[in-house]
Amino acid sequence: MDDSRIIELLFLRAENALDEVSHKYSRLYKGIIREMLGDEEDTEECANDVLLAVWNTIPPNRPDSLCAYVCKIARRIGINKFKYNTRQKRNTGYTVMLSELGDCIPAEEPKVPSLGHSEDIRRILSDFIRSLDPETEILFVRRYIYLESVADLALRFGMAENRISVKLYRARKKLKKVLEKEGVKI
Repeated sequence: MDDSRIIELLFLRAENALDEVSHKYSRLYKGIIREMLGDEEDTEECANDVLLAVWNTIPPNRPDSLCAYVCKIARRIGINKFKYNTRQKRNTGYTVMLSELGDCIPAEEPKVPSLGHSEDIRRILSDFIRSLDPETEILFVRRYIYLESVADLALRFGMAENRISVKLYRARKKLKKVLEKEGVKI
């Protein structure tokens, strides 16, 4: 079933709408959550929370891309669960990854006259990611969107961890310059 039809079912509050979302995207959003948490029980719990959040936010939201919308919800729920799980023990793997981007991405919605909407930030980030060379683009997306560790990326692509770290560092520096040029205060 195509995304627009699934969204219409959600607007109609049809019971099978969540089954369709799950059927089409569960491998993707569970994979995102599993990569963050590394625990199957937490992954299943968060996967249920993803479906509940989709049900509760559509309507009123009508996303252009259901896939991106579901992934965004999965990342948010996974990060919240990760923070909850590591509040006392501090897991350095994802803490380091999240802190890497902390130098580039503002913690709050920017209060800049020329950038009043989150769509502007999304556009800037999308344009930035597309401007990267193909290898760096893949590494950047897998590291910061799908939250894969540098060690996993090194295994997946047969590269040295140091080479990946350097590429990601340079990409973050470039992102910071792009955001500053666009008037986003870091």
